Amino acid sequence: MIRSFDDIYALAPESSTARLRGFRDAHPARTIAKEKMLYRVWDLGEGDTAMVFLPGGMGNGEMWFPYLNDLSLDMRCIAFSLPECKRMEDFARQIHRILTENLDLKKVLLVCNGIGGLIGQTYVRMYKDEVIGQILLTCGAPVKGLSSDITARWTGRTKLALRYKFSPFDAMRRQLGYQAFHNMCPEELQEGMAFWRSYISETYEVMVYKKQFINLNCVALPDIYKRLPFEIGDMDGWTGKTLILESDGDQYYGETERELLKKLYPNPEVHSIGRLGQFAVMANELELIAIMRTFVRGMK
Repeated sequence: MIRSFDDIYALAPESSTARLRGFRDAHPARTIAKEKMLYRVWDLGEGDTAMVFLPGGMGNGEMWFPYLNDLSLDMRCIAFSLPECKRMEDFARQIHRILTENLDLKKVLLVCNGIGGLIGQTYVRMYKDEVIGQILLTCGAPVKGLSSDITARWTGRTKLALRYKFSPFDAMRRQLGYQAFHNMCPEELQEGMAFWRSYISETYEVMVYKKQFINLNCVALPDIYKRLPFEIGDMDGWTGKTLILESDGDQYYGETERELLKKLYPNPEVHSIGRLGQFAVMANELELIAIMRTFVRGMK
């Protein structure tokens, strides 16, 4: 049984839940169908150039709502939730079609976290002339040069996919949210992250569904690492700018993959954002918003 909003957020600070409710009231998601896939899309601000936010493994674009609220004061901001595509190229193509056909956008600045970074990096290779820049937050890169053990870590998900496929997924949702927070969240954040713990729980209980979760995490992700489509030097002719926000405590991407990521792009700007890993996007929102704003202003 799916819990109510009040039950899920019972331990979260009232100010944080009020901010989320305010965002949802002011900016309800728009559902856009493309190639029989349904995307939830948030569109704030104005302009024919936009920051486009892609989420991590939860697939929930609403996770960026503090960033959308703040950065849309400067420029148009668009976020996507992800459907059940099986290849990163499918995500990139469909998102491109929504941006150009439905939202009338000509140029974009991609903001990507985790798995979203794989979609974003695929997108920039498919549509180089339309991407003015990218911000890669705690991302890796399926690039030639990765060791076999790193590649195997990402490609060996067959048993996991079977487990999710044949188990009663609805009964697992709440546990998935619990595991995502407690298995990965740095110990020093455990006590002070009541809102985001609740938000992750709500995402898995209400917004994530079996086919979407399996295809994103157990099909599309292994597929791109099996093919290793990125090569050092393949973006040398691109004129866009890259900002890499990396964490020494990244729970997914180790030092080798982070170093290879930097070599993929000409003269990337690199910031270390501490040891919070994938949780930096939640715990360090004010710092990261300030860094992103400075980067955007430097592009104008």
